Amino acid sequence: MSILLQRINLKKQLMPFLFTLFLAGCTTNFFGSSFTGELKKDAYASSEFYMNKIGQTQDLEDQQTYKLLAARALVAENKVAQAQSLLNELTELNPEQLLDKSLIDANIAAVKGQNQEAENLLRTVDLTQLSASQLGRYYAVQARVAENKNAIIDAVKARIQMDQVLTDTQRKQENNDRTWALLRRANRGLLNAPDEGNLALAGWLALSRAYNDNLNQPGQLSQALQNWKSSYPNHSAAYLFPTELQGLFNFQQTSLSQVALLLPLSGNGQILGNTIKSGFDAAKGDDTTIQVQVYDTVTTPVNEIIEQAKQAGVRALIGPLLKQNVDSVLSNPSAIQGIDVLALNSTPNARAIGQVCYYGLSPEDEAESAANKMWKDGIRDPMVAVPQGDLGQRTATAFNIRWQQLSGTDANIKYYNQAGDVGVALQGQKVQGLYIVAKSEELADVKSVIDNSGNNVKLYASSRSNSSNNGPEYRLLMNGLQFSDIPFFKDTDSAQYQKISTDTNGDYSLMRLYAMGADSWLLINHFNELRQVPGYQIDGLTGKLSAGPNCNIERDMTWFQYQNGGIQVLN
Repeated sequence: MSILLQRINLKKQLMPFLFTLFLAGCTTNFFGSSFTGELKKDAYASSEFYMNKIGQTQDLEDQQTYKLLAARALVAENKVAQAQSLLNELTELNPEQLLDKSLIDANIAAVKGQNQEAENLLRTVDLTQLSASQLGRYYAVQARVAENKNAIIDAVKARIQMDQVLTDTQRKQENNDRTWALLRRANRGLLNAPDEGNLALAGWLALSRAYNDNLNQPGQLSQALQNWKSSYPNHSAAYLFPTELQGLFNFQQTSLSQVALLLPLSGNGQILGNTIKSGFDAAKGDDTTIQVQVYDTVTTPVNEIIEQAKQAGVRALIGPLLKQNVDSVLSNPSAIQGIDVLALNSTPNARAIGQVCYYGLSPEDEAESAANKMWKDGIRDPMVAVPQGDLGQRTATAFNIRWQQLSGTDANIKYYNQAGDVGVALQGQKVQGLYIVAKSEELADVKSVIDNSGNNVKLYASSRSNSSNNGPEYRLLMNGLQFSDIPFFKDTDSAQYQKISTDTNGDYSLMRLYAMGADSWLLINHFNELRQVPGYQIDGLTGKLSAGPNCNIERDMTWFQYQNGGIQVLN
């Protein structure tokens, strides 16, 4: 008995030691397994987590593995330079680590747009040695390279292969969403490409066609998507439908009976409010099916107006216009619950609120349009010249965000106090195109300086410079310069243009507000379509209108060019 007790006591004493030894074995290959095997799995943690692990680990091989995992996470976090720096520290990698490093290097090359290098690195990878997770990353790089080349169908094919090796629902959904985003931006002619017997590709192309063919009839679009599901019941997108399209199955067409129009109709803002109302009334025309209640936001506080409108049974508001009144609405979202609101301005406090959209003649729209235009024109080294202050900050920020999306790099931003500073800023710079926000007289000074310097930089400007006061001499000086403005100015011979020009004494600023009032009628009558149907667009007087993030109404601008003393429409 005593011998048995001794054995039991000895066992109790040995257990903590054995347990510690077991744990040590998990990280020191005690049982012949290697932590390096983690490279074959998905890396869910943040780069910070893996970086901390590097410092906590003594084993060199494990340190190298953590560095690879950290580099992978850094690329996902758009910290490419840090990822490369970490990879440069790696030495004496084993075959498994070298294999994974090749995938990371290829991914970095693809992110940087170095397509040939990425493809060369992928060719060195032995696919038979890759786990399902690594194969997913391999095909993701393939897709990125194809996307860089604008080879949309090839990118979709790579994502189809990626879908076949992904195992968790979240990543399969993300992959389907990326696949759909590729097809949404594809030229419609591409969607008639042969599917080459690839059933998954055939399904994606059919889904895209169903969407595009019914986009302008959202009521039919919902049924078309249901029909697609019936035709492709085993397709990946049939059970993990693109997130962007999921809300369409519950789509309800906009139906209005009453609208409230909230504008400053007295005081300092009277001319603005009256001009917008004139445009609204003209667009409404003889429509008697929808009653319009008009409220003056100068004589009555906005919160009181909203209560009055609710009691009158109004379920759709247009306005307010002034920023402080928009902020009053946003500070009390419960007061507008169940009401569609088309605010006619945006403020720094603007955010995503159910059934609220923001519409205005913002400089951000023009800046994004300028970035798109310059990129399409082959400009890769742009300079943006904006005045000091709020307008300049907003314009520069919007341009740079869009430029980063297009090129992966920052634009060269210059703030000026005097227009002459712009010409100085250009000296010694590698600049292919200059986008400048300036008044017409300031722009004339800049153009003269550039012409006299012999600089061949392409010039782009915002509507701020387009004034009815610009005469023939100005137009000749501006020869070759391109500028954006609302499409309403395309047809200056139309009866509508002539009438509005007469009503506003040819003041372009007021004419833009008139066009904005007309478009607010269009927008409120298609409110559900804009909010719920991705890609839905309205051809308005102020631009091609669509709903962006937070339901900011985005305007695709029209571009004009001064040519031999006249103005030519470019698109």
